[in-house]
Amino acid sequence: MATAQQFQQDYDELGVEMNISRLGTYEIPIAIKGEDAYLPVEVLFDILKIKHETTGEIVSGFIIHPDSSYTINWQKPEIIYKGETFSLSKNDILETPSGRYLKSDHFGKIFDLDTQFSFRSLSVELETDKELPVIKEMRLQKMRENLDRVKGVVVPDTLIPARYPFFKPGTLDWGVVTTQQTDFENVNRLMLGLGTMFLGGETNLMLNYSSRLPFSTRNQFYQWRYVNNDNKYLTQITAGRIFSRATSSLFAPVSGVQITNSPLQNRRSFGTYLLNDYTEPRWTVELYVNNVLVAFTEADASGFYSFEVPLMYGNTAVSLRFYGPWGEERIEDRVINIPYNFVPKNELEYTLSAGIVENEDWNRFSRVNLNYGLNNAITIGGGVEYLSEVESGEVMPFVNSSMRIASGLLFSGEYMYGVKGEALLSYRSPRNIQVDLNYINYDEDQTAINFNYLEERKVSLSTPVRTRYFSMFSRFSVNQIIMPTTEFTTAQLLLSGALFGISTNFTTYGLYNDRMDEPTLYSSLSQTYRLPHKFLFSPQIQYDFSRERFNNLILEVERPVFRQGFLNLAYENNFLRDAHIFEVGLRYAFNFAQTSATSRIGNRNSSFVQSARGSLMLDDNTGYIMASNRTAMSRAAITVIPFLDLNHNGVKDPMEPGVPGLELKNRSGRVTYNEDETILRITELQPYIDLLLELDPVSLDNIAWKIPNSKILVKTQPNHFKEIYVPVEVQGEVGGMVYYNEGNKISGQGRILINILDQKGQKAAELLSEGDGYFSYLGLAPGKYTAEIDPEQLQKLGYKAMPEAIEFEIKVDQYGDIVDTLEFVLSEK
Repeated sequence: MATAQQFQQDYDELGVEMNISRLGTYEIPIAIKGEDAYLPVEVLFDILKIKHETTGEIVSGFIIHPDSSYTINWQKPEIIYKGETFSLSKNDILETPSGRYLKSDHFGKIFDLDTQFSFRSLSVELETDKELPVIKEMRLQKMRENLDRVKGVVVPDTLIPARYPFFKPGTLDWGVVTTQQTDFENVNRLMLGLGTMFLGGETNLMLNYSSRLPFSTRNQFYQWRYVNNDNKYLTQITAGRIFSRATSSLFAPVSGVQITNSPLQNRRSFGTYLLNDYTEPRWTVELYVNNVLVAFTEADASGFYSFEVPLMYGNTAVSLRFYGPWGEERIEDRVINIPYNFVPKNELEYTLSAGIVENEDWNRFSRVNLNYGLNNAITIGGGVEYLSEVESGEVMPFVNSSMRIASGLLFSGEYMYGVKGEALLSYRSPRNIQVDLNYINYDEDQTAINFNYLEERKVSLSTPVRTRYFSMFSRFSVNQIIMPTTEFTTAQLLLSGALFGISTNFTTYGLYNDRMDEPTLYSSLSQTYRLPHKFLFSPQIQYDFSRERFNNLILEVERPVFRQGFLNLAYENNFLRDAHIFEVGLRYAFNFAQTSATSRIGNRNSSFVQSARGSLMLDDNTGYIMASNRTAMSRAAITVIPFLDLNHNGVKDPMEPGVPGLELKNRSGRVTYNEDETILRITELQPYIDLLLELDPVSLDNIAWKIPNSKILVKTQPNHFKEIYVPVEVQGEVGGMVYYNEGNKISGQGRILINILDQKGQKAAELLSEGDGYFSYLGLAPGKYTAEIDPEQLQKLGYKAMPEAIEFEIKVDQYGDIVDTLEFVLSEK
């Protein structure tokens, strides 16, 4: 066997970077002898995941396929690959104490693994046309990750499950609006909302007070809801105010109980449902699907907004929340029933609702919904609705179905006995042109729905319009209502988008009644211009073609002032009423509240409005009260508490301090820190979702601090701060030298394995000495260890080590203990 001293002057052994095409960069040992580079066969094959086995002086295996077998005989020496024999000379191989090397050019000549060594950069390039096992595995892994990403599948390190506390103090929303008007009494409005966790469920109480209206329970909101998405038989229980989804006309809220097995987490189906409507100009509109925020937008200059609601498996409860630029907030949700209701194949979902309608007669109401997925494209359902005040029939059974006929073509139908039959056909082309046809036929004797329609016919065509100079959304719709003695036809043409960079809305309305001589036709134009010095100019005008006159004109200018304030000036001329109104307003967003003051002075009457709203959240984990200018009720929050886990037990002990400076890779919700930055608080999160928190280990100040689990999956829950303790392990470092003793000459020896054993004798780490004999390892927990040269390698090389083992201790230290005095001396037996 060759010894180290025989080759000490002939070659240099060192570690370099190897760049592998389509794979990446790896550190690999090489040996340099003269102008030639030698690569370690077994190390390279390990990286490429090429099968190899060593028996004595022979290495054997195959590359990719068993038919491509090889045998390397170091003693002859020769290589047999695919039945062909390649003879090697003594200069083609190199044997060192750390292993055997093969001349680099033979990898390309024999195995088609082309390697190029650069003396200048001390690096190796490897290229091959073969789809090596490691490359194939990486490609398949990438495909799986992409598929998981599409499906929303994540693989966390730690799961923080949902908890159901008996009581957890939480949030307080508040709002005040005072109005003074000439010729009218002053009005004061107050809103208080309390959100807690009680009996394991979300509990929300909302008090609404107005000095103009008498106090009534129907104007208040109270609800308790228990959610467990892991229980497929019963996922939600709601008590108090329930969303009835009734077909009958209800003009008062329903208080009762609702149970369902429909999961609250969204399960994406196919297609989207186009939803658009009007609110106030430039109000922010939030779209919630099953109480989860999926999108938000700002209404254009006329108040028009549009959403594409993703169709979900199961019941899709869609609600909209509106926020005005002057601190206004619509506390009532606009609940919209999506006509398409899909359920996965062979699954049955139900919803049972029962309660009292809080009107003058306190009518009894109940509804049962059942839906079954015949396949992933067809869902059938049915149920029964009961309302005690319906004279035409209190019990109203119904059947329904949703189906995807073809790609982009959806159908939905429902028939309720004695009330109505409805059908909706929708088609969306690959270019996003959408056509909707809707027909409703009402039973002429029904009294469940509070109008005397006989038929409704609706046609809608929506399409994007894009040119070089503008991008707009267009919609043309016609709606015809047939009544017993008359009929109405309305039409609308809408264009909304950016025209030469200017936000523009142009809408034309038409109304015709068979009793009218001529139809009513008028158009509205609204725009918003971004002027220099941060000014916004918004003109609006409406013209009546039937009467050949202008109806009204509005001119508004707005500009940001101070740091978080906005000042606006407006003028409105209502030509129909001969009313002139001048408006000046100021709104300012403090960190704890949004405030505004507006004065509207007109020739007919004047008004002055002041408002403020905000919220408070109690973090009972740390005893901290957080103030915010946004609503907090029904929102989730998280407290992340990183701490130095000095004893590596995963539990925060009293003597273990917090860790400052930890940051998140992803940005969900609103992130704030306490004064010393040892606590992160994440607010404004959606409840009942699986939130993946990715901690950034690089953000920690000390290299010895390590986060063992950086991906944490949290099941968010509303109305309280959910605490997450993040242990940061303090890693100890061990280092030293390995020498070779050749007579009286001692030099550093590379490629020697050093085993680190814990107190139980189990291997805690395995190190490899560098070319000069130095070794180091960072990652040991506090405790006592033993370091030794790998016995198998010593036996293979015919060496002995002095000492045979070295005991050392990593002590508990906030910045990580370092033991770098270990020394081993090797010599021949």
